[in-house]
Amino acid sequence: MRVREAAMIDREKLARDKIKEDDHFDAVELIGIKQQVRDVLIGEKMFKAEELKVEPAFTVTLGAGQIVVSTDFLISFPSLSVMVIKCSSSSLESWERYLTAFARSVLDYQIPFAMVTDGVRAIIIDVLSGAIVGQSIHEMFTRQEAMDKLRDFKKIPFDNNKIEKERRIIYAFQGI
Repeated sequence: MRVREAAMIDREKLARDKIKEDDHFDAVELIGIKQQVRDVLIGEKMFKAEELKVEPAFTVTLGAGQIVVSTDFLISFPSLSVMVIKCSSSSLESWERYLTAFARSVLDYQIPFAMVTDGVRAIIIDVLSGAIVGQSIHEMFTRQEAMDKLRDFKKIPFDNNKIEKERRIIYAFQGI
């Protein structure tokens, strides 16, 4: 009986060690993706470093409580947040809904664009229409294109009757 218990403990330790190793690998890979995205945004798309907010935090009210949520990047001009960006090493589609809900509900207006990316592939979303407008980080607009596109942009709040649902989606993903 003790031999079986020892073998079981060894298997559990091996499983824990493997999970720990995988988590470490994923974290290192994600750091690389974030650096790659930052390099594209500044080098290729010509955004200024000060326009990129890294891991910005927002307080979201949900029912009687509040939660603090964040994303990997927020592109902001002085008077307008332009795009939220989530980096992921896999399963971009699973983060698409979260990021749309995030862009709709963390400010008093909808952030007009959202992108989830692995550094190469991307899902670029026009938040106001819900349309996917690009599938590669290289299809994303440049700084100048963003300024032209948003020149006459009106800050539009999300439908007050639906915002609670968006905040619940954010809350659910924060638990993952």
